[in-house]
Amino acid sequence: MVFLNKKILRKRHSQRGVGMIEVLVAVTISAFALLGLAGLQVAALKYQKVANFRALASQYGADMADRIRANATAVSATAPTATYQTTDQYTTSAPSTVPACAVAGTACATPQAIADKDIYQWRVALNNAMAGGWGTISAYDAVNRSITVTVYYSEPGRAQASDASTCVSAVFPSGVDQTSIRCVATTVTP
Repeated sequence: MVFLNKKILRKRHSQRGVGMIEVLVAVTISAFALLGLAGLQVAALKYQKVANFRALASQYGADMADRIRANATAVSATAPTATYQTTDQYTTSAPSTVPACAVAGTACATPQAIADKDIYQWRVALNNAMAGGWGTISAYDAVNRSITVTVYYSEPGRAQASDASTCVSAVFPSGVDQTSIRCVATTVTP
């Protein structure tokens, strides 16, 4: 019996430290895997935010399209009684000029007053919902019988090259970094 115990002790003695190396390798592999998962989580959050802004821009473009269609008498190919066209320049602040009928309890008397109220409320909502949220509306295109609604918002870390066709650089005042601005255009047929 004594002989067997010495063999067992010798085998245990020769295996000393190998378990610790295995644990160290396993911890190292696990650490790299967890770092990779953390990077994946950060990227997923970034892309989720971008997708949220794009969805909001699409919703606000559709909102203005519905407002234009609801006030279709304001947009006419022959004799427009009002216009939804906006020619002012991009700004990151909410509109400061409040139309008279945008005040609660005041009725809009003309199609132009309704158009002014719609544009004001739309731009305030854009400014509150998205960083750098702002919008423009093109003049009525009689050939295509359409209006283009463009929503602008800030998307940091993004280059503009991929959608340069929808961004109209004439609306940007000097000093605005256009490379972080995303533009989403919606075509409306009233």
